[in-house]
Order: sequence, then structure tokens, then C-alpha cells
Amino acid sequence: MDRKAFEQLRDLPGKKIRKDIRLSRKRDLLPNLTADNITIENDLGVEVVMNINYNEEVGSKTINVVLKGRGPICRLDVDGPAHRPAGRSHKHSLQTPRCPDRNLPDKVLDRPDLAGKPLHELFTIFCEMAHIEHEGTFESPDLLVGSGP
Repeated sequence: MDRKAFEQLRDLPGKKIRKDIRLSRKRDLLPNLTADNITIENDLGVEVVMNINYNEEVGSKTINVVLKGRGPICRLDVDGPAHRPAGRSHKHSLQTPRCPDRNLPDKVLDRPDLAGKPLHELFTIFCEMAHIEHEGTFESPDLLVGSGP
């Protein structure tokens, strides 16, 4: 996928996530809570999925969009490790066809405006940016009593 195809997919209206989203613990990824392989339906027929990670101990949040069989094409990292020159809250996006193989290293955009926002709000913002409609429920662990930092 090149940048033009990425932008076409990103800007395409009518993308949908139809399922409920609930993060769960996986022993090999502790302390993260995750939701993986969330299908994003689209009229281009491109197989893309969303993965979400939330680290309860440090409050970091990641929303990652992956082109099936190829690799990541977009990632939002909030309140996690800094990605120089960007800070702890930043967005990665596909720039070249090689980016999915290299884990989106180029032109990382600093997003300090997203720092400190809860996961459910970031999910909503991300979906709005990417023109994705979520038809299910989103059970955000940072809304549950007694969870999160």
C-alpha cells in the first residue's frame, strides 16, 4: 500500500466496526489489556483490522490499524514512551510502501493534545479521524470502577 492508497482508505466514508469491543488480559502481554483483530469493514474490500492495547500500570494506550497479511498502516500512541522527536503522545502513519515492514517509523506526528485522555475518548477521536462508525459497545477499562491509574 502506498501513501495515496492509504489516504484513500483513511478518507473513505462508511467504514464500520460492527462488533462490541471488550479488552481482556492475555498472560503473555501482562499488564496490558487488549482487543485484537477487530474487523474494519470498508467498500474498497481491503482487509484491515484494529488492535487496541491499554497498560493499566502506566496508563498508556495504543490503537493500531493493520493491513492483513502486510503490517501496520496507522498507529496512535498516547501516554506511552516518547518517540523522538515526538513526545509521549504521537501518531504514526504510512508514508511509503515499506512502512508496514518497518513498523511505521517515518514522519511521526506529535499529538500532545491527546495526552491524558481516557481510552474511550481516544477511541472515539480515532474513529472520527478515520471515518469509522462503531455500531457496537466499547467497554473501556478506564471507565470501570477501581481500574486504571
